[in-house]
Amino acid sequence: MPRKKVKNILFTSNSTTFTKRQLPLIIELENRGYNVKTISYSKQATEILRSKGKKVEYIIDYFDNYNPKNIEKELKKYEKKYDTNMNLIITGDKNYTWKKRETAKRDLVKHFKFWENYLKKNKVDVIFGAQERFIDMVPRIIGSYFGSTQLAYKQNMFPGTFIVVKDPVGRWHTLNKYWSRNKNRKLTSSEYKRAKKYLTNTKKKKLVAPGNQVFVAPQLNDLRLFIISLYNNWRYEKFRNPYANLYHIGKEQTLRVLRKPISKFFTEKPTKNEKYIYFPLTRSGDAQILLRAPQYYNQLELIKTVSRYIPAGYKLYVKQHPTGEGEFDLRDLNSIRKIENVRLIDTYMNTHEILKNTSAVITINSNTGIEALIYKKPTILLGNVYYDISNMFIKVRDFYDLPSSIKKALKMKFNDVEILKFINALLESTHKGHTLFVRKFNKYLYDAKNIKNIVDGFEKEFKLL
Repeated sequence: MPRKKVKNILFTSNSTTFTKRQLPLIIELENRGYNVKTISYSKQATEILRSKGKKVEYIIDYFDNYNPKNIEKELKKYEKKYDTNMNLIITGDKNYTWKKRETAKRDLVKHFKFWENYLKKNKVDVIFGAQERFIDMVPRIIGSYFGSTQLAYKQNMFPGTFIVVKDPVGRWHTLNKYWSRNKNRKLTSSEYKRAKKYLTNTKKKKLVAPGNQVFVAPQLNDLRLFIISLYNNWRYEKFRNPYANLYHIGKEQTLRVLRKPISKFFTEKPTKNEKYIYFPLTRSGDAQILLRAPQYYNQLELIKTVSRYIPAGYKLYVKQHPTGEGEFDLRDLNSIRKIENVRLIDTYMNTHEILKNTSAVITINSNTGIEALIYKKPTILLGNVYYDISNMFIKVRDFYDLPSSIKKALKMKFNDVEILKFINALLESTHKGHTLFVRKFNKYLYDAKNIKNIVDGFEKEFKLL
């Protein structure tokens, strides 16, 4: 089959923040001869793009002019036509879970109608966006029927690199392909040294994923930014952007600020010489849960379930995500603390310190599994994740299998060469460039060399389509 030639590229954006981060990439892509357009949910972002001479369509105008009559009938029609599940799509959009169910259904129909019409009239080869929410899920579902491929680019745990993925359940298609071809091949000298260097530096410096360095729990000084957003939503958006749920966002962030200092009193340090299995929590509103593992949305109940399978003589060490402190209700934290064989560990304790002494890790689909591998610690995976293609991880899809899987994990031994071989495969699947333009990494948005590196990575991915 001949490879697809990419010419027409579409970006989706629901805010001025995302648009400003996309603009340098749009300019570089246009300079290389690509035809680039944007579908925007923000009026202010639309005006910014138009002022720069960029092609953009304001999707809200279409929504305002389309009023579906029989919503249930339309949902059934699109669900059957595109072989999808409307309830799971709604579950995957945090912003719409804040709205009334009927509003979510109506707007979902509007999304399907818009994207079906748009892709019939416009040739689109690649759609760049995220992976969750209607803004991303609907064009991905419909796009596949019109020859469009939806791609998401994001920073990964390897410093200075990013990945491009097209699988919404968290797989890396480049990793899958590379591993299938090279898992039985001996590493070259340079590959061995590179993987060894990464492993040594990560352990020595106790490196954490870039996102964990900048996405922190909300601070009181974030109030200023919220007030600016509120003003912009009133002045420019006229409260029409469905992704500017400022009441709910403000309420959620305020509660997190209030809970944060109190939640510290529910945590503790590890107990010396105690045997434990580590369970890192996932952000409840993140795609890791909403899109890839919605069955584990209630992590409190999951902890209770997992704790029942922990062997005698072991504790289950639970830690909130470092960027999610204040997210859990204090009553839930208290419930976790009261479970006899569970300890709620200090949120800001470095994961490397926990992994050094853990007997095993149980996670839904966290990057912690890779960090555990570096320390030769076995990991049990309850959900889908990009690295589960290696047999160095134990996949559990039935809790009846969890006791035997834990016993298996506690007896596992690791081969140094196999670890380095998989680390090399992960590194080979990434592209050079910083795509996380937040806080201390914001400077890379204005770095011409970095933007060039990112688009170079895009073009490598285009050749694989």
